[in-house]
Amino acid sequence: MSNGHRLVPRGTLMVPVVLLLSAAGCRSVDVHATADDAVDFAALHSYQLLAASPEAATMVSEADLLQMVGDRLEAKGLRRTADNPDLLVAIHRTVEGTLNTRGSGYEFRGGRMRSYELQSGTLVVDLVLASSRQVAWRGTASGAFRFDAVPEERKKLLDEVLDEMFADFPPRR
Repeated sequence: MSNGHRLVPRGTLMVPVVLLLSAAGCRSVDVHATADDAVDFAALHSYQLLAASPEAATMVSEADLLQMVGDRLEAKGLRRTADNPDLLVAIHRTVEGTLNTRGSGYEFRGGRMRSYELQSGTLVVDLVLASSRQVAWRGTASGAFRFDAVPEERKKLLDEVLDEMFADFPPRR
């Protein structure tokens, strides 16, 4: 019985997927941002960073994470202040257990394919209106990252994720 589809031997399609993941540095993170349409972001000029929640040890230190988020806000024209800020910045993060990636976490070294471990995590950045305590904007990133990556690689990945998260901030009305 033929339905016009050709069968491909098992495993044939895995090679391009493995090569793509390897070439991409195994960045398997979904990034999204949403905003409250009623908020006039042009009227917001300042922010205060709240301490990042200590749910889990993450890719970078709390101080680095706060600095990285603050850098993006300042690049968008907001200034950091503790005196009557327009926005409060709340950062939430979770890291879930190590995943053994027998099916998808591979890299090629020395002509051999090796598996590695991934860790699954979520990062949420909330920009909260200080006056009403309502969320004005939320950026989220979730997915997998290399558990054994050196700190510089993890910081680079987080930089890329935050750049994508804040790419269209502030939202246009």
